[in-house]
Amino acid sequence: MAFAQINTSRNSAVLPHGRLIRETLVVVFILAALVTSTRLMAAYGLQILPDPVHLETAYQHLSIRQLHDDLSGALLNLHSQPPLWNFFLGVVAKACAAEAPCMIQLIWQVHVVLTVATATTLYVSLRLLTCSIRMAVLLALSYALTPAAFYYENFIQYAHVTAAFFSFSSLAALLLLKTGKSRYFALFCAFLAILSLIWTLFHPIYILLVGGLLLAKAGATPLRVSILALTLAVALLPSVKNKMVFGMFSSGSWLGLNVSQVAPSPVEGCSFKTFAETHDLIGVHIGTALNNPRMIPYSKDCLKRSLDVISDQPLAYIGDAVVRTATSLSLWPNEYLFPPLNWDRLPKIPDTYRELTADNLIIIPPSLSRFLTLALNLFALIALAELARRAPTQTQRAFFQVMLLSVVLFLGLAHAVNGPEQERMRYTLHPLFWGLYSVVAIEAVVRLRRWSKR
Repeated sequence: MAFAQINTSRNSAVLPHGRLIRETLVVVFILAALVTSTRLMAAYGLQILPDPVHLETAYQHLSIRQLHDDLSGALLNLHSQPPLWNFFLGVVAKACAAEAPCMIQLIWQVHVVLTVATATTLYVSLRLLTCSIRMAVLLALSYALTPAAFYYENFIQYAHVTAAFFSFSSLAALLLLKTGKSRYFALFCAFLAILSLIWTLFHPIYILLVGGLLLAKAGATPLRVSILALTLAVALLPSVKNKMVFGMFSSGSWLGLNVSQVAPSPVEGCSFKTFAETHDLIGVHIGTALNNPRMIPYSKDCLKRSLDVISDQPLAYIGDAVVRTATSLSLWPNEYLFPPLNWDRLPKIPDTYRELTADNLIIIPPSLSRFLTLALNLFALIALAELARRAPTQTQRAFFQVMLLSVVLFLGLAHAVNGPEQERMRYTLHPLFWGLYSVVAIEAVVRLRRWSKR
C-alpha cells in the first residue's frame, strides 16, 4: 500500500498563518454563496423541505409544548438521553412560541450555516495536511453538494449537528498537533463535551480514550490533563443528575432496548412499541412516553435478558454485528428511512430500494451500487489505517491515529448495541469519509498511471 505517500511530499512546508486565514475567508464566501443558492433552489424550486412529522412525533425529544412551557423542569426529568438537543429545541420553541413552521425554518437555517462551517473545516484540515489548494477547495465545495448534506439539513434531528461538531473536534486535534498550543486541546475537549451532551455514543470512555491518545501524542501537561478531567466531569453530569433523581447512573435509559435489537434471538417483550403498549402510553407524544420513569426498570430488565441471549449465542451475535457493519458501509448516509418532503426531485444516484415486511423488518436487496459503496468505504478505512501507520510526518501519523481510534470506537459501539439507523449514525463521520475518498481516488489514479506506463 502507498496511501501514506499520496500528495504529502510537500507537507513539511509550513503554510503561513495569515495566508491560510485569507484563503479561508475567500472559501467561506464561495461556500456561503454556493450553499445559499443551491438550498434556495432546492427549497423553493424543487420544494424539498423538512418533514414536520420529525418535529411532532420523533422519539429523540420531548413534546415541543412541554419544552416550551417548562424547559428547566423538562430537562430535570429527562433521563432517556443527554439534555443538549432537547435544550436547543426548547430555546427554539420559546423563540417561535412553539409554532412548528417557525421552528422548522429556524432549525433548517441553523443546519445550512452548519453545512458551510463543516465544509470550511474540511477545507482548513486538508490545507494543513496537504499543500494542494485545488484539492482542498474541490473537496470542500463537493462536500457541500453531497446528497447527504441536503438530506440532513432537512432532517430535524441532531445528526447534522453531530457531524459538524465531530469535524470541529477533528480540526482542533489537528491544530493542537500542528502548533502545540493548549487552547486547541481546550477546543477539542469542548467539542467532545458538546457531543457527549447530545448523544450517548460519545460516552465518557470515548472521551477518555480519544482525549488520552491525543494527549499522549501532543504532550500531557498538567493544564491539558486538567482540561480532560474537566471534560469528563461535564460529560458525566447527566449521569450524576439521573443518579440523584432516578437512581440510574447513566446519561440514557434506553440501553436495554437498544441491545435487545441486536440480540441474535428475539427478546420477548422488549421493544419501544411494547413498552408504550404495556404501560398505557399509546397516544402520548412518543418522546415523552419513552421518557416515562417506568422505562428505567423496564430497560434494565431488557438489558439483562438481552445479555443472557448474547452470552448463550456469542458467535451468532458476532456474525450479526459483521452483517450490520457491512450493511451500514454499503449505504450512503442519505439512504435512510425518513427522507425530506419531495426528496425524489433532487438529482442524485437513486436511493437503495427498501422493503418493509409485515413484521416490521427492513429488507435491503443486494445490488451493484451497494457493492461499490461498500468497496469504497472499505478502501477509505484501509486508507485511514495506512495513514495512521505510515504517514511521512509524526504530526500526520498522530492525527490519523486519533481519527482511527475515533472511528473504531464510534462504529464499534454503534454496531454493537444498535441495530437500525446505521446510516444516520454514520453521517456523523461523513466529513472524515469524504476526505478519505480523495485519498482512495488519488491512489487509484497513481496506480493507473503506473500500469499504463508498463
